[in-house]
Amino acid sequence: MSILLLLKGILLGFSIAAPVGPIGVLCIRRTLAHGRASGFLSGLGAATADGIYAGIAGFGLTAITGFLSVFNGYFKQSAASFSVSSAYRHFSQGRQRNRRRPKPEVLSGHTPLRCC
Repeated sequence: MSILLLLKGILLGFSIAAPVGPIGVLCIRRTLAHGRASGFLSGLGAATADGIYAGIAGFGLTAITGFLSVFNGYFKQSAASFSVSSAYRHFSQGRQRNRRRPKPEVLSGHTPLRCC
């Protein structure tokens, strides 16, 4: 087996494995239209933009985590009081609804299993 055949196989494998999204298509189009340098710089710009977005996301999460950890006790108290009030409201309204609900026979004149 020649080394040239191996290199062609590796090149073909990388070209198939590369994700071809909109930015990848843009890089390929610029490479074919304007040359290798233009395609390389387009890919470098896309990679830089992805790195910047990843940095913003990482630092943003760090800032949000810091904010949440400072007010952690207040968030827990608020969540607990909301849960208790929501449960109380649910169970108290459930009893009232059951008292006022008429039987199905009174509404339609038919038994619940026979509707027609």
